[in-house]
Amino acid sequence: METQVASPAPGGRVRMLDAVRGFSMFFICGGEAVVLALCACLPGAWGDVVKTQLRHVDWVGFRFEDLIFPTFLLISGTAFTFAWRRQEAKGLSAPRRWGRLAVRTALLVALGMVYNGALEQTSFAAVRVPSVLARIGLGAFLAALPYVFLPGRWRYLFFPVGLAAYALLFAVCGGEAAYAQANNWTGAVDRALLPGRPLGFPDPEGVVSTLGAVLTAFLGMSLGDFLRTGIRRKALWMALAGLALIGAAYALSPWVPVIKRLWTSSYVCLAGGWSLLLCALFHLLADTFQLRRSLFFLTFIGTNALWFYFLPCYFNFRAAAWRVVGGCTRAWVPDAAWRGVIGAVAGMAALWLAVWLLRRTSAARS
Repeated sequence: METQVASPAPGGRVRMLDAVRGFSMFFICGGEAVVLALCACLPGAWGDVVKTQLRHVDWVGFRFEDLIFPTFLLISGTAFTFAWRRQEAKGLSAPRRWGRLAVRTALLVALGMVYNGALEQTSFAAVRVPSVLARIGLGAFLAALPYVFLPGRWRYLFFPVGLAAYALLFAVCGGEAAYAQANNWTGAVDRALLPGRPLGFPDPEGVVSTLGAVLTAFLGMSLGDFLRTGIRRKALWMALAGLALIGAAYALSPWVPVIKRLWTSSYVCLAGGWSLLLCALFHLLADTFQLRRSLFFLTFIGTNALWFYFLPCYFNFRAAAWRVVGGCTRAWVPDAAWRGVIGAVAGMAALWLAVWLLRRTSAARS
């Protein structure tokens, strides 16, 4: 069956982007609790297998949990290319476009500090400055520099050359113990350069690993260029590229271990490969078969990602939902494990409905 060329949704969006972003944010904002609750109901060792996949690897290795954030970052890079071309088509000058991107980056860094509890602290030294949001903002901004300024097809050399240079940086600066967990050299860089309170050494969103995140964002920008071409069978090509990156990751791993905390070159390839496989799947569902209604739950999360990220930080939706469903659940569901599933699903549903009502109210007022 021949795959159709991706048709942008209203406003120039490719529906796949929102679906993949929503898939990632689902696990970040509470969906993980739903899956973990279901694990308690699975027979035998299946529940333990799923639980393990929903925990980050301590150092070397890769699990499903290690895929969620890089997928979101990759899609952020992809979405950047559509936004940049759209602004260009509207006649915005280059300084204005870069100004908007700089403001967006600064806003994400500031919001990340707020999410880390900056408003609760009385001293800047007690604030953790690096954050997931800061990494998204800085990753996209720094990746935009080679994407915009490198001429033509030369820009696509940035990804393989960047991977090699990043691996060489570890070889030069780290010596024989470049990837050792204890006293890793990147931790010394974080101690010297990071203001406030890092989250251990090395910080998971530290200084050096930001370079690996830039490569992930740039891979997403390359995907954005690919999606705007007239090439058919896009899902197939994305899947093949994903498999090639996964193969490259395992080929590199004897010399460059897969370490998320350092965002190593092999990790960039492995996470990027699996992300492209996810993109291929959702491209088929959202843009080829156009299953808009079936994917609405995820695409709505994807188009309102900041709301879904921030609201659970300030309000316990699961506790609020349990006040509504707790009585009948305790009366009609004798199994404690299934009561946990109902509580987790109700909490996620409450968050989703809260964001939906907020967006609907704001849309009605505008």
